[in-house]
Amino acid sequence: MTMQTSIRIAAALAAMALGTQLAAADPIVIGLSSPQTGGAAYLGQHQRWGAELAIEEINTAGGAIGEQLELSVQDNQCNPTQGAASAEQLISVGKVSAIVGALCSSATLSIMPIIEKAKIPLVVETSTSPKITEMAGVGGNTWTFRINPSDQELAIGLARYLIADGKIKKVAFAGEDTDYGRGGHAALKAVLEKNGVDVGDGDFFGRDTQDFSAFLTRMGSDKPDAIAVYLNGADELNFLRQYRASGLTIPLTGRVEFSELQEGVVESGAINGATSVFPYSEQITVGDNTAFVERFRKKFGELPNAQSYEGYTAIKLIADAIERAKSAEPAKIRDALENAAFKATLGDVLKFDDHHQAHPSAVILQIENSKVVVKGLFNT
Repeated sequence: MTMQTSIRIAAALAAMALGTQLAAADPIVIGLSSPQTGGAAYLGQHQRWGAELAIEEINTAGGAIGEQLELSVQDNQCNPTQGAASAEQLISVGKVSAIVGALCSSATLSIMPIIEKAKIPLVVETSTSPKITEMAGVGGNTWTFRINPSDQELAIGLARYLIADGKIKKVAFAGEDTDYGRGGHAALKAVLEKNGVDVGDGDFFGRDTQDFSAFLTRMGSDKPDAIAVYLNGADELNFLRQYRASGLTIPLTGRVEFSELQEGVVESGAINGATSVFPYSEQITVGDNTAFVERFRKKFGELPNAQSYEGYTAIKLIADAIERAKSAEPAKIRDALENAAFKATLGDVLKFDDHHQAHPSAVILQIENSKVVVKGLFNT
């Protein structure tokens, strides 16, 4: 063997070894479909932050099955058309092993048939439309799993609290004209009216509605005992500002996200007495939540909200499934999710029923003396 031949063989072996190392170094890609622009972008940013914190912690601890995780994010604009496009992009270009999303129920529902066809597991982290549960698992779509409660489950907990108060007999409803708003209305109406509380047909508003004055003026005349609010992001904040300016004292309830009110609405005292039901609050002290809140605040400079927590939990759940499956193959991740028993930050053990719906706890919140107060946790 000549010297030149030996050199060529050595170079070829070195290249093969390097190629093997590079292949082994390829990360496991998890997709995130999230509203990064539009009226729900603030919520989408928190969802992304939660996912990023989980990825960082997992990778620092050695990754999943010894491989690093990578987050690939696509903007769905809280829109079903863009939601479908975001999933197509994550699957065809991102080559993801699983997807988390899509925060907004209509976007999630548009993604479900796409991930089913592609055979990519979807972990629904925040969307609450009951349709998702109906269609998942034995409902037909075996690739979709939801970790947060549906509006139906949240409505039951909220209704129990409102009924126990004994003062509420008539509830008006202001919701966005989407699967989230209409699903929330149907769920709350069904539970409350069984217990003698009139909810009515509700008022529904398109996204980016600027003027709620006509509705608020009518509320001043109708004088319901409470107004249930199922709006999102900038629309919700816009509604609350106008409610404050109207001088109304009718208590608010429903799915009001107190944590995002950065404009002093809570502090002003204008919504004292308001109640809300949510899957999460940074004030909860059970499990490892206090430590999670501090890690999140230190990294991002803000307190986590429900979207942060659920984004974080979804990534941790997928990493757990990869570890148990000993594989990043989508089908094996799906099978591992079906058998999940994952302990989340709040101490809940996430398991999926035959509709691939988990049943974590949720929290009742109330504004008292211009502060958010936890009134209690309940099982869903």
